Amino acid sequence: MLKFKGLVAAAFTPMQPDGSIALDKVPEMVDYAVRHKLCALFVNGTTGEFAALSIEERFCLAEAYLHAAAGKLPIIVHAGSASVEESARLARHARDNGANAVAALAPFYFRPGDIRALAEALKTIAAACAPLPFYFYHIPCLTGVNFRVYDLLPLLLEEIPNFAGVKFTHEDLMDYQRSVDFAGDRAQIMFGRDEILLAGLALGAEAAVGSTYGFAPRIYHRLLDAFAAGNLSEARQWQERSQTLISFLPRYGFAVQKLMMKMAGVDVGPARQPVTNLTPALAEEFRVSLEQAKLLDLLG
Repeated sequence: MLKFKGLVAAAFTPMQPDGSIALDKVPEMVDYAVRHKLCALFVNGTTGEFAALSIEERFCLAEAYLHAAAGKLPIIVHAGSASVEESARLARHARDNGANAVAALAPFYFRPGDIRALAEALKTIAAACAPLPFYFYHIPCLTGVNFRVYDLLPLLLEEIPNFAGVKFTHEDLMDYQRSVDFAGDRAQIMFGRDEILLAGLALGAEAAVGSTYGFAPRIYHRLLDAFAAGNLSEARQWQERSQTLISFLPRYGFAVQKLMMKMAGVDVGPARQPVTNLTPALAEEFRVSLEQAKLLDLLG
């Protein structure tokens, strides 16, 4: 079974000023990830604005990342969609173009009404990318599908031969630990909340997937190193730096993450509608806030 260890960065979708995809920027994103010792990239996910992309754009973006990353680092392609059939097409395309793994979140418009319905949808998607490792992307704050992973795991482990684990983006730490303990060596439950990574590590996380790992990897590498050395005091200090950084996001919105990626050294352009991009005045205000918080020099 494929297992990850360390930081998996949720990859941005680079865009031109007019909102079209800037595929020529993808190799720069990959080289940045390699240089900063990220263990993989998670492509076409929430950070990649997948829900604002057409299926053709998602095909092209996956191909660009897979081509640029070949022989350099693993790529997990997210195939989740409101449509199970579309998800299956995306999963099959990822497999056929050399992805290392595929992930998919729960259908989020016509939502599964119970755990069995969710498992059946995931079985369809996983079968389309078999024998590639398949991960369930659990993010109830955005999908509205909030069954306990612990209750779902027995079905996925028994009925999906290529089931490899879960990207667990939720604050239910009890469900997280029970899921890690139940999965054991049979599946990997990757942690998906950057702001409480230290809690995830304490509960057994070996790998974490998140957006801020891309533009602020130094914070998290130091957190991981301190935790591995048993220095919890230092680890908490780095987690606090992470929380301060993330605390800016509600005020400035999603687009500020793309601005931070630019500050870290890779210009990935604006966010796509309906996300509102920062005005020059707000962008400068944010830069000053980062500088005052002594966070600006920790990007990149």
